[in-house]
Amino acid sequence: MKKLLKVPIKIKILVLIVILIISIIVLLSAMYIVMKLNDDMAKAEELTMQTAKTVSYMPALHDYYNSYKLVNTLGNVVNQVKKIDNMEVFFQKRNGMIIASTDDEYTFGELTIEEHEKALIYGSSYVMQTVEEDKKVIKAVAPIMVDYGEYKKVEGAVIVLFEVNHLYEAIWEDIREILKVSVIILFLGIFAGYSLTNSIRKDTLNLEPYEIAAMFRERNAILHSVKEGILSIDEKGMITMVNTSAAQLLTLESGVEGRLVEEVISSEVMIEGLKSCKKQVNVEIQIDEKAIIMNTQPIIEAGKRIGTVASLRDRTEIKRMIDAISEVKQYSDDLRAQSHEFTNKLYAILGLLQLDKKEKAIEFINSEATLLKKEEKIIFTKIKDERVQAILLGKLGQASEKKIDFVIDKESSLEGLPDNLTLSSLIIILGNLISNAFDAVKENALKEVKFFVTDIGDEIIFEIQDNGTGIAEEMTQQLFEKGQSSKGKNRGYGLFNVQVEIESLNGVIEYSSNEHKGTIFTVYLPKEEGSKNGDH
Repeated sequence: MKKLLKVPIKIKILVLIVILIISIIVLLSAMYIVMKLNDDMAKAEELTMQTAKTVSYMPALHDYYNSYKLVNTLGNVVNQVKKIDNMEVFFQKRNGMIIASTDDEYTFGELTIEEHEKALIYGSSYVMQTVEEDKKVIKAVAPIMVDYGEYKKVEGAVIVLFEVNHLYEAIWEDIREILKVSVIILFLGIFAGYSLTNSIRKDTLNLEPYEIAAMFRERNAILHSVKEGILSIDEKGMITMVNTSAAQLLTLESGVEGRLVEEVISSEVMIEGLKSCKKQVNVEIQIDEKAIIMNTQPIIEAGKRIGTVASLRDRTEIKRMIDAISEVKQYSDDLRAQSHEFTNKLYAILGLLQLDKKEKAIEFINSEATLLKKEEKIIFTKIKDERVQAILLGKLGQASEKKIDFVIDKESSLEGLPDNLTLSSLIIILGNLISNAFDAVKENALKEVKFFVTDIGDEIIFEIQDNGTGIAEEMTQQLFEKGQSSKGKNRGYGLFNVQVEIESLNGVIEYSSNEHKGTIFTVYLPKEEGSKNGDH
């Protein structure tokens, strides 16, 4: 059965067409033969009967009996009757004897009167199908009713035989004509089937049905196994496919396939993106308080859009992934900076020891320990949130590596942060702002960056100050725009991400800058989740 399923569709269709055409030809031919045979048989019986009656009424035959049975007269009758095609005529006396026949070679045995008593005794005419000398014939019998003036008398009978084989031969001639036409029809059907299969193969990209079925099963398995939502529509906006992830993400009911996209999706932005002939990349849409990232790919054929496939991803999940990557990157950078700075200091101490400068080495160690203790004291005593502590310790290592004086204001104080303010959010906000401050002072002879935090009141306030060159006036109008930066191409995403993250936490960011004197960024975040900061 499996081997049969893998037979090419072209062979299947051609075989089916041939079987159907042959079956139709056979059935129609059989019906024609039966109907033709019955019709011809009825006509032959009628013709045979009419012939028998006509011969029985011939004047010459009646003259034979009225003229005392003159043999010459009967011979004339026989000669006239011989002209009738495909029929044999016999003349029978009243006593059952055959007195003449149109077939000289035909041996017709002596008949008894009982066989034709209906004609010889009762004067009836009749026709029947019978077998004479192993031949199937139609026999018509008509009485010879001679008028003697005062009375009429049955003097004998005329027997007309018609061989049924003549009908079969005529029908066989018709069948041969039918077969000729049937062969032409068969070849036309094969040609039409061949053309049809080629068209089907073209429509199915030369794939066999079993291959399409396998691909369809694999497609469904793949679409419903991926976590990303997949949705497709046709050129009329009819939904053709929705996988499980898309149905859950868009909160769609089952059985939405076949419905217009406008009937099941409320977002106009998403509908426009699905119906657009242009490819959409990372379009953020809002549906039922969900932030969704959508990418679309229109299906273009002959310059016309015949459908669109969209991939959907919950921005929350993407954000979690980015946050996780940011955390790992932050830890990696911090560890690398601390390791590099620690190595440099070890080499410095080693150099002093090799030069026999023990006092200098001890002095260097004490100064570094004093500085570290001073910063650590502020970090661990004034700032009690371990997430902020981790970020600041990492940045201290980076600052030391870049020879930047990173000062944590001794007036800083932080008891704790709300649960909605995650480590990844802090990395995006504080990490970017402090890194930008480091970049701003890298050209200075005296590089100084200050950090201050306080949670006095209803807000948590972060302040990052640098003594860099400040922000150019032409950049102030587009400072937080995506991709805008004075640092070159593929930059300008840090402050944009910072603003997006702060706004998601219902916070506010402000800045003040003096060219050649430095910049101060101030971040206000509410302590209570869901509360909104006012103007500052």
